[in-house]
Parts: sequence; structure tokens; C-alpha cells
Amino acid sequence: MNHGYEASLVKRVVNQLVASIVNGEYKDNVLPPQVILSKKHGVSRTIMREALSVLISRRMLDVRPKTGTRIRPASEWLIIDAEVAEWRLRALPEPDCMRRLIHFRSLVDPPAAELAATRANRHQRIGINAAFQRLVHASPSEDLQSQAEDALLTTIIDASGDEILRQMGSVVRVGLRAIKASLRVQPHALARVSESQLSDYGRVVRAIDTADGGGARLAMSQVLGRASMWVEEPV
Repeated sequence: MNHGYEASLVKRVVNQLVASIVNGEYKDNVLPPQVILSKKHGVSRTIMREALSVLISRRMLDVRPKTGTRIRPASEWLIIDAEVAEWRLRALPEPDCMRRLIHFRSLVDPPAAELAATRANRHQRIGINAAFQRLVHASPSEDLQSQAEDALLTTIIDASGDEILRQMGSVVRVGLRAIKASLRVQPHALARVSESQLSDYGRVVRAIDTADGGGARLAMSQVLGRASMWVEEPV
């Protein structure tokens, strides 16, 4: 069979399955066996397996022994693919791409910090403070500092309680690592977390701890402003 024809069949079946899922056509959120689905959609089991694999990779379906193929809650569906973002950065991590990533990050981290300030529970606030202390006391090693910074930002985004921001945040983390990798090859640049950035992060954490949403957003925006200045500096 022609590969292009097979691909179009898979795409058609994926769209049909998605339509049935969003319309709530599957009882108890469980799909019928593949043999039944194949007959219903008029395709081979090979095509059906490929179509189901697409939806599994998008976190729309979950396959488990004895329970069959279940539909996952819509809040868990993959909206943004961090892997694709990482491949894009590997291919062309040029300054313009870095600037776009910082702009994208500005759509995620400041609102996440604001939401965390108003939504985080006591346990999450303790976790954010602990993550910040790990960053403060992290070894000057760039890798260790980057891991601590990633952990702090991830903890803040998780505390926002926003699934879309959480998925966007995974792309942000990829972008942050790419920015730091780019800065390392520029002799004038600082790839490590600077004292001024630590101070800004401290303001973010304190604002979250006191439920100051506006202050948390502003302080996080200042963190991003410093990253933007590093990228804009001439080599």
C-alpha cells in the first residue's frame, strides 16, 4: 500500500476517533476492542493501531491490561509537545530563537507565579520555599544550578494549578536550558544564576508566601528581564 495513502487513512481515523471521544460516544470512557473499531471505521487493524498510537502519544488514551483502552481526562491531554520544541532548538539555537523563547516564557512564568500566590496551599508554599533554598545553596556548577532553577520554576507552575501553563512550562524549561547552553559559549555572558537573579527569585517566593499575586508576577518579570538582557548583549 502507498505510504501516503496509509498516512491519510491514519489521519482520517484519528479525526474520527477524536470526534467520538469529544462527543462522549464511548460508554464509561472505554473504547471498544481494536477489531470492532477497525470494522466500524473500515480500516485494517494495522491502521487502527497506528491511529490509537497517535492518541496515546498525545496522552488522550491510556492502555492497561484487563481494563482496555480508556479515555484520559481532558485536563491531561497533551497540548504542547516539549520534545518537538527541543528538536527545534537543537537544529537552530540562534539568538532570534532565544528571544522568541524568552517572550514565550513571559507568557508562562509571570502568570504562573501570580496564580501560585493566590492558589498554593501550605504544603506547596513550603515546597516552593524549599526549592528556592536549594537554588540559593546550590553548587556554583552550572548544571547543578540549572537543575535547582528548573525545580523551583516547576514547583511554582505546579502550584498555579493551571494545566495549560504546566504543559507550556515544560517547553519553557527546554528553552531555559537552551538559553543557558547558548550563553556558555559567549565569554562575556553569565550562564550561572547571578546574585541579582537570586534576589529576584527571592522576591517571587516571598510574594507567593504572602499571597501577593501582583508582586509575584512583577518579580518574575524582572527575572525574565535579566535573561533578555543577556541574550541581547553583543558578542
